[in-house]
Amino acid sequence: MPTILAGVSRLDPERVRHVASPLIELGCALHVLAEPRHHGRTEWAEQVPAVLRKDLAAWAWTVRAVRARFFATSTATGVPAFSDELAALRSRPPEDLAAELVRPLRGRPLSTRTTDADAVRRWARSRGPSIAALVERLLTDPAEPVAEFLDLLDLCWHGWFGEVWAESRDQLAARGRQDRDLGVRDGLSAMLRSLDASIEVRDPDGMVVQKVQNKRIDVAQHSLLLVPSNFIAPHLFLGEVPGEPLTIIYPAGGRGQAAVPTAQAIRHRLEALAVPDRLQVCRAVASESRTAGEIATIWNLNPTQVTRHLRALTRAGLVTAERQGRFVAYRLDETAMRSIGTDLLDLVMR
Repeated sequence: MPTILAGVSRLDPERVRHVASPLIELGCALHVLAEPRHHGRTEWAEQVPAVLRKDLAAWAWTVRAVRARFFATSTATGVPAFSDELAALRSRPPEDLAAELVRPLRGRPLSTRTTDADAVRRWARSRGPSIAALVERLLTDPAEPVAEFLDLLDLCWHGWFGEVWAESRDQLAARGRQDRDLGVRDGLSAMLRSLDASIEVRDPDGMVVQKVQNKRIDVAQHSLLLVPSNFIAPHLFLGEVPGEPLTIIYPAGGRGQAAVPTAQAIRHRLEALAVPDRLQVCRAVASESRTAGEIATIWNLNPTQVTRHLRALTRAGLVTAERQGRFVAYRLDETAMRSIGTDLLDLVMR
């Protein structure tokens, strides 16, 4: 069930872009802040001012399993200034930014500008009344909530993240230059393989990425945006947004020592997870609680099958279920998954 990157040998090197983006890195940091225990950063999260943590909690759904679009792509190269990135966001129509903010809730749109408002409202309600109210404001009168969000990003920068970025900016920029030089010297395949232990050469024209998603991406049909991050681990982010470059956000530390296990090897060892789609369902509830209907919509799976998978995983003790009004939300039990094997947890969470 890996993700295949095909057409690597046909990708024009001029269409490969590297950026150390403070806005994207802030999005990665906010993802960690939403789930610090999983990332081993509990003490780090406690150093973020409490008032910011409280305000950011209301927006955590924009950076969990699926990211708001501007946290997943960039038009810049090199090392842009955060003030310029924020000014670019402020200059855009609030309706456009609101559509990007609700992207994690809208399923699979027909285009980048299409928003299924009914689906967005439904999945917002499953997250509780406060999130539902916030999302309703974004859908009906976006100017004020969008301004509030951008002001919050500005507060994060001046009250916390600006210092974090100052400490890592040069390192991330150096990593980008290193990757660019490696690509020129040894070729794109070698450079991509160096990004993370989950990426391996498949054949002269393709790479395999060990993620719980059976997918084939022809990179020759895209441009490629490479973004090193000090906060993305243990994930490797592949962002395929229509009309945008294929974005890879990868750990600045590189491959590391441990190879990422394959889904095939995991399924052979674990009879309880032998049905292929169950790993995908586990991934859907790994970063946040989701309903069966939401999983079926966003991951394009059969709703009846998703319900059956969730019931089986709950009976096995790998997933917990919690009723929220008329919804039942499911969440991966990381402790139970880790007791089976850290390889499995690493694969599901990647």
